[in-house]
Amino acid sequence: MKRILLALALVASPILAEESKPIATQVGDAMRPAAEAYGKAVSRWTDEFFAGSKGMLGDAARANLKARDQREREANRGVRRTMKECIKPGNIIDDDVKECIEGLRVREW
Repeated sequence: MKRILLALALVASPILAEESKPIATQVGDAMRPAAEAYGKAVSRWTDEFFAGSKGMLGDAARANLKARDQREREANRGVRRTMKECIKPGNIIDDDVKECIEGLRVREW
């Protein structure tokens, strides 16, 4: 408990010099990124756990994982390219080429 209070005091001390918010608000603001990361990790773990099950719960967990992965890929999207830049040898167009055009995949063929 003493370590937690010491950590909170250390986190809050630089903030105290800059702002005139209540200490609890400043500590909450400082801890928010870690709490959000923890919440996202727990949510993902729960979805991964239930994704292996059958039924509505498993279906919902798999859909959540798929949507989360898509959002992460779109957030980390690279440069969009033309079809000519991404097309595979032999003029093959598939999902890899589509992802290359959207900037979600690097051309490796």
